[in-house]
Amino acid sequence: MSDWNNDQGGSSQWNTAGQEDWNDGAQATNGPANDTGFDGAGFDDNGGLENDQANGDDKCFGCGEPGHRRAECPNSDGNDKCFGCGETGHRRADCPNPQEMTCRFCKQEGHMIKDCPDKPPMVCENCGEEGHMRKNCEKPRKINRDHIADIDPDAAWSKIKQAVSERDVDDVKEAVQEYVKAVDGEITYRALQEALIDHNIGLWLIPTERSLIQVFTNMDLQGNMGKKFTVSYRFAEKADRPREIEGWPKDREDLLSRLEDAGEVVDRGIPLCHNCKELGHTSKFCPQEKMERTDAPKISCYNCGADGHRVRDCPEPRVDKSACKNCGKSGHKVADCEEPPNPANVECRKCNEVGHFAKDCPRGGGSRACRNCGQEGHIAKDCDQPRDMSTVTCRNCEAQGHFSRECPEPKDWSKVQCSNCQEFGHTKVRCKAPPAEDVDGGFDAGDNGGWDNSQANGGDDGHTNGNQTGAADDEWNGAAVGKAIEVGGW
Repeated sequence: MSDWNNDQGGSSQWNTAGQEDWNDGAQATNGPANDTGFDGAGFDDNGGLENDQANGDDKCFGCGEPGHRRAECPNSDGNDKCFGCGETGHRRADCPNPQEMTCRFCKQEGHMIKDCPDKPPMVCENCGEEGHMRKNCEKPRKINRDHIADIDPDAAWSKIKQAVSERDVDDVKEAVQEYVKAVDGEITYRALQEALIDHNIGLWLIPTERSLIQVFTNMDLQGNMGKKFTVSYRFAEKADRPREIEGWPKDREDLLSRLEDAGEVVDRGIPLCHNCKELGHTSKFCPQEKMERTDAPKISCYNCGADGHRVRDCPEPRVDKSACKNCGKSGHKVADCEEPPNPANVECRKCNEVGHFAKDCPRGGGSRACRNCGQEGHIAKDCDQPRDMSTVTCRNCEAQGHFSRECPEPKDWSKVQCSNCQEFGHTKVRCKAPPAEDVDGGFDAGDNGGWDNSQANGGDDGHTNGNQTGAADDEWNGAAVGKAIEVGGW
């Protein structure tokens, strides 16, 4: 316990020597850190890049000399070997030495899988027959319905009736597929629709023409693709939406005739080339020349704003986006700048031009002029001239020449804002929302004494201030505000 209360020296060293070393040696300690940290060679003025890289002189990753890339390096040490034959001077794509191919099917050398004598004949993935590939197949698709339940046709038909009575589209589609499988796919869309009509079942197979992308097409129940119309399941014979009326079948006969050339949307299973936009091959094996993509995203440099390169490849010097907008130096903001204001770096908030402030804008508007007579030196509420009604804009009908309280047009409630819920269409008197919680001792946070901005700033009728700012109608008629509040916004 004696050691607990006695000073052992470590405490004094911790509180005194360490503090002295911290304070006295701060300058000396920070010196080496700055030399090897952010102010030294690690990060120079070019934002982390060396001068030659910032100026666009890229060095070779092989020998380190500028002026060429590693693939064109004349000082190659021989490590760039062909992955095929192992020799230097070329890549595998340009290798002149023949390669011993290994078949991926029989695992024997000397041929590829396309020339393999033991390979079984090709089977079309579309129709399931031999002798051709899917991209050249013109036969109906062999539809695999193994994932559909095996039930009796009568049970499937009863399931369709039940799903229609419940107006469940998902159950309807499932029941229709089960019925098609139960009859071995021998029923067509037209025959199915005629059977639904004969049994007074309110299910309609509506065929409409839709624009599909190249890799999709319409296929009927027998696997025939390339159909013109797309089938959709509806519970009404007429269109429910006005936008569908134009493409809807005109009558029942038109509906049945369209079903003969209709189907559901399926994937063709044929690749789309992104180079020539044709079906049957990919861009890797496209026979046409490589085309420049116009829809590709553009690369924009964050430093100079130009397109075509990134910041790491920018030839311009690095620009400090956080620098002072007055003097252009880093380390402080324009509000803390000690230099005198430089108009050359100032952008006018009125005309968005550089070289002057908004108060000195040659286009006007910088001075505080009267909205009534247009003279400077006073505002509208202090103007001694008669009221110029041509400068007054009604906040109800937006016409000039009268106030909103004198407007002959009906009240436009869409421009009235409630001071309680801040929504448009009603006043606080008719507001159905719970009263807003009072803040700042029962008054609003502003200096309006509890009134909202529309009432305090000239809103004599509950309107928000549109074309008139500051004091509006009550600059001239002070009693209008009190009267407007009495009647609930009128």
